[in-house]
Amino acid sequence: MTQEYQPMKEELLQLAERVERGEDISNSLDIEVEIALFEPDNDWSAIRPNAAGTKVICTTPDGTEKTFWAVDWTMDRRATAAALRARAAKEQSK
Repeated sequence: MTQEYQPMKEELLQLAERVERGEDISNSLDIEVEIALFEPDNDWSAIRPNAAGTKVICTTPDGTEKTFWAVDWTMDRRATAAALRARAAKEQSK
């Protein structure tokens, strides 16, 4: 069973700041955001970067893994930073 990564509030806020500043806009940053905003559901139970750090690997509840490109989160930096801050607030309330 794949262990689910849960980003901490401080990590989410730091990532939001990096995105907002446009720091190191790259596929790697999109992957960090994709993982930070991941919410397990009936289709996908976990997410992680691939070994090269160029794509994400999503795991189904039965353990099947599929590899995908990350969403281009940095195309709309303001909205992405807001989503990360909302996720940080949600983590704080847990």
